[in-house]
Amino acid sequence: MFGHKMRPGANWKLIFQTICMAFLSPGGSVGKHSGTPLASQTGEAGDVPCRAFLLAFGHQVVDEALARRVRAAQIGAIARLTPFSILANVASAIAATPVFLQFVPTSYVVAWLIAIGGFLAYTTHQWFGATRAPIETASRRSLSRAVRHATILSALWSLLPLAAFALGDSTGIWIASAVTTAMICGGAFTLATVPQAAFRWVAILYLSSLVALTLHSSASTWPLFFLLTSYTVVVIGSVASTGWLFASHFVAEAELDERGELIALLMNEFEEKDSDWTWEADSKGNLRNVSERFLHASGRTRLELHAMRMIDLAYSLDEADARTAVAELEMMTGRQEAFRDIVIGVDVNGEARWWSLAARPVFDEQGAFSGYRGVASDITESRRASALVTHLAEHDSLTGIGNRSWFLRRAEMLLERQKQAGRSTLTLFLIDLDNFKVVNDTSGHPAGDELLKQVASRFAELGKGGTALARFGGDEFAVLGQFVSEEAAGAFAQELIRAARKPFRIGLRDFAVGATIGFARFRDKRDAIDDLLRKADIALYKAKEGGRGRALAFECEMEREVRERRELEADLREAFEAGGLNVDFQPIVDARSGRVISSEVLVRWLHPTRGEIPPATFIPIAEHAGLIQPLGSWILRKACAAAAQCPELESVAVNLSAVQFMDPNLVDQILSVLAETGFPPERLVLEITEAIFTRDFRSAADKLEKLRDLGIQIALDDFGTGYSSLSYLRQFKFDKIKIDESFVAEIGERSDSLAIISAIIALAHNLGLEVTAEGVERQFQVDALRTLGCDTMQGYYFGKPDANPMKIVRIRKEDWDGRAPSTAPRKSASLKSAS
Repeated sequence: MFGHKMRPGANWKLIFQTICMAFLSPGGSVGKHSGTPLASQTGEAGDVPCRAFLLAFGHQVVDEALARRVRAAQIGAIARLTPFSILANVASAIAATPVFLQFVPTSYVVAWLIAIGGFLAYTTHQWFGATRAPIETASRRSLSRAVRHATILSALWSLLPLAAFALGDSTGIWIASAVTTAMICGGAFTLATVPQAAFRWVAILYLSSLVALTLHSSASTWPLFFLLTSYTVVVIGSVASTGWLFASHFVAEAELDERGELIALLMNEFEEKDSDWTWEADSKGNLRNVSERFLHASGRTRLELHAMRMIDLAYSLDEADARTAVAELEMMTGRQEAFRDIVIGVDVNGEARWWSLAARPVFDEQGAFSGYRGVASDITESRRASALVTHLAEHDSLTGIGNRSWFLRRAEMLLERQKQAGRSTLTLFLIDLDNFKVVNDTSGHPAGDELLKQVASRFAELGKGGTALARFGGDEFAVLGQFVSEEAAGAFAQELIRAARKPFRIGLRDFAVGATIGFARFRDKRDAIDDLLRKADIALYKAKEGGRGRALAFECEMEREVRERRELEADLREAFEAGGLNVDFQPIVDARSGRVISSEVLVRWLHPTRGEIPPATFIPIAEHAGLIQPLGSWILRKACAAAAQCPELESVAVNLSAVQFMDPNLVDQILSVLAETGFPPERLVLEITEAIFTRDFRSAADKLEKLRDLGIQIALDDFGTGYSSLSYLRQFKFDKIKIDESFVAEIGERSDSLAIISAIIALAHNLGLEVTAEGVERQFQVDALRTLGCDTMQGYYFGKPDANPMKIVRIRKEDWDGRAPSTAPRKSASLKSAS
């Protein structure tokens, strides 16, 4: 916040003394009691964090005007919480009184209540008086009154634990402990902006609690003593931190005001001084009549300047920009013409200075040229400021490397050179960091910013000045370089990936991320930089699609796939809006009776030219295009409306995609559909996959809990194909699991498939879950699954899906029992449901 940090290790003595003084003598001077001057303890007078910490505790470390403002703000913060504090005290007194009347004399309780009530009434009166006009300044006496107020009220409340532990029963002790704990925490945080008052409050209640524990001493009181002490230390630390942060705002604001005044003063002083000077030259160009200002600006003696020309001064700085100006100055003086705003570079005592020159030729009475007379101005600072502004406009403020606009300008320039030279070595890389969001989520944005800096440093080191590196935003980087072949470019991309894989040390932790890269080479002379960017982006997308942590070069086939994908996306939008999608119901039969008891909803898309497109193809497109939410709601509504007309079906199963499940309004949308269609939630089964847990574990768990509370059943689909299904079965309550069809298809082909299916069924039954086998297409598969104890089965063996659920429930066991294997198609996997 201030460019400084409060370092407890470096200032522990000052912090400890200040906190101790707040307990013993609120408002007393640390330096006075320690014998060490305050300035020496805080390091420098301008040590903002230390001054803010001391100011929070009422020490006079700033001017009186600022101190009075801070005190007023501290007291005002307490005043804003006073009504709530009064209500809390009244509620606590009401709760404690009936209990304590059982073992404390009534007269004592009444006296205590009168004292509490009277003090709260006085506090209320004071609060009303303070609200009439805002508190703008406050004296140290105001803080002392706050400390006294906290002392008196905490002393009254300290009687509770003493009376309870000395005279009361277990109920009284419990009530007193609860009230005292609440008072310690609530009062401390209410008074946190005035740490002295908060500490006095905590100290009295803590000491009274210790005495009470001593009166009721037993083996069971030691844990209470430990907990009481631990919580008190935490409260003290929190109060100290809160008070410091509160005062830091005012100290920082005052420091900024002081800096603003200083800058204004310096600017005024600068404007009063003339930064320009006149100069003259004779007909040969030699300087003459040199002023004192000229001497100071040039860093040379008068004799040296009289022996030089302005051109000689311009030659003194060996820089490319200076050389350009020298040629212009020589041309204008050779023609004896007037000139202005010619900027030359001059070496002044080893420092590069920049002068702006303006002059007009001088002629004598006969009209002969006799020299120049002009004005020079030192514009070094403005030039540096301009260069800084240009740098900031072209570079990323966090990492210091180029930004997107600079990169694109640089790329256009290099691409133009490539076209003129007839070369094709230019290669553009797009880099996306992997797992960067995890760093931000677990360690905060400062850690993420530091990681980006280190990544940029590693990438820049690999380029070694031969490549252009930029940050496009977030965790995206771009590199532009020249490579003799695609293999060389690929090798460089692998170096970038290896650099990103190495752990990054941030603070005391190591972070492992990684990078995925797509790159494209300049091959077509018609390509512009936007074309290279588009191709590299396509390659990056394909690299992510195939698995992160790798590099992929652009190929023409990728562009065709992207074009087809975009065409499919447009067709899908049109089909959805025009009602070109259909919903079918696939029967799920009871393995024992053969009766159709449930159905899974299948979404079908019959494309007018491409034919039937499986959900595995168009559902990812819908997710990427943002269509999955309306499409999923439509499927659910259609399924519930149709199933509501078919009471013979015990349930209907609808798949939810991972993207759809992450919608924060998912539960409300499902409730709306159920209410609209009149479909009972107990008959709805939602099928999900493990992918939902990898996106947002906590959110997924909350939604599953809410859905199950509504009576909706949850099925874990494609069980056995993920890497952590067992852990999810332990952590979440499912109703069903579905064995993936890949295991069912291998029955009779691989012996281990039966073993896996048997283990899954046994595991599910031990957990009280129902098991459904998908993709059943053969009689021997039915027999094997029955033998292994599978509960329900689905597949083309039991009949084709139908848009009318009434038709599928008419399928009976005799319709398919003993059916020949050839009657069931082998490629039912292409029709697997998704939504």
